[in-house]
Amino acid sequence: MRQIKEREEPSELTYLRLLKPRMHLTAEDKRRYWNLLKGFEGEKQYDRLLRDKLSSDCLVINDLLLEHNQTVFQIDSLLIFQKIIYLVDVKNFEGDFYTNEQRWNTVNGKEIKNPLLQLQRSESSFRQLLQSLKLDYPVNAQLVFINPEFYLYNASFHLPAVFPNQLYRFMKSLNDTPANISEKQEHLARHLVSRHLTKSPFTRVPDYDYHQLKRGIVCPVCFAFLSNRQNKWICHECGMKEKSEVAVLRTVN
Repeated sequence: MRQIKEREEPSELTYLRLLKPRMHLTAEDKRRYWNLLKGFEGEKQYDRLLRDKLSSDCLVINDLLLEHNQTVFQIDSLLIFQKIIYLVDVKNFEGDFYTNEQRWNTVNGKEIKNPLLQLQRSESSFRQLLQSLKLDYPVNAQLVFINPEFYLYNASFHLPAVFPNQLYRFMKSLNDTPANISEKQEHLARHLVSRHLTKSPFTRVPDYDYHQLKRGIVCPVCFAFLSNRQNKWICHECGMKEKSEVAVLRTVN
C-alpha cells in the first residue's frame, strides 16, 4: 500500500489531553475525552493492521474531513484501487450490543448512535463529490469493528460491516482486489487531500482561563505531573524518566 495521508490526533482530543491534568473537567468533558481517546486508539490499531497485512499497491488516505454541497463529512480511511474505492469507518466498540438495524443498544438497554447512519451519510456525500468530479467509481462503504471484545447480536447478513473475527479475511479480499494504480487514481488522491479541512466545525473545547491552569511538566505516558531530580524529570505514577532539556522542549512544542 501507499499511504498518501497519515492519521493525525483529533484536535479536540489534543486540547482535552493537554487541559485534563491542568484544570477540572466536567463529567461530560471527561466522557468526551475517553470516547475520543478510545476511538483514536482503535483507528491506530486499524492502521497497524493495514501496515502488517495489506500488501496491495492501493492508495490509502487516512482521516479525511471534506465538505461538499455545504455538508461536512469525515472519512476514517479511504482505500483507492484501480476500479473501486473502499470507504472505511473504524469503530472501537467494546462489549455486547444488539440491533434491529434502526436502533443500536448495549445489552443493558442503553441506546447509542446508529453507526450505520453515519456511514451512509458519509458514503452519500462522497459519491456526490465523485460525481461532481465526473468520476464514476463504485464505492464500497464498510464499518470495521476493530476491538476483539466486541459482539453484535441480531446483526443482519447484509450489514456492511467487518467484525473482529473477519478482519484477516477482509485484508485478504483487499489484497485480491486489483490495484494497478495509474496517474488517474493518484490525481484523485492528491485532489482529495487538497480538499481536506484542517479545522473541524465539530470540535468543542472547554472554556478555560489560561492564568488559572495548573503549571508544570506533564508525563507523556500517563499525563501525571513530573518532579525534577538531578537534571531529570521523574513521574511517580508510572516511573517514566526524562532528561530536563527533552522534557522542556516537549512541553514548549
